[in-house]
Amino acid sequence: MWWRLLAVLLWMCVLAYGTCSNDPFHFYLSAFHFHPHANFRDLLQLDFHFGSWKYTVSKLSHFFGFMIFEALLTRLLQRPRWSATIALVFGVGTELFQLYFGRDGRVYDMVIDALGVVVSYAFQKWNKRKGSEG
Repeated sequence: MWWRLLAVLLWMCVLAYGTCSNDPFHFYLSAFHFHPHANFRDLLQLDFHFGSWKYTVSKLSHFFGFMIFEALLTRLLQRPRWSATIALVFGVGTELFQLYFGRDGRVYDMVIDALGVVVSYAFQKWNKRKGSEG
């Protein structure tokens, strides 16, 4: 059981690093810069960059990061609905938190995080149902 808690905490650290770092593609701690006055209008910007590989990796990281997070939480808590709810709240929180670190928190990133959570939740429900039928 302790290793499940450790896995969740480590994964939360990975997600938090990606949230707070000005350049999560370069792993160094000096990239953290706190800005006490967040601009919440930034959440509504639709600044898509489909041709950029960093943009694509970033969005895939959102999806898979929160899919893994929800799965780890479910393994720890054994309560899929609670795990999904916690993962969704954490996803929204990370996007809001980014605004304080000079990052670009966006509503569409919240949606991508939520899609990862929903896919993980649905897969686990499907897998449980499949296992009980067999």
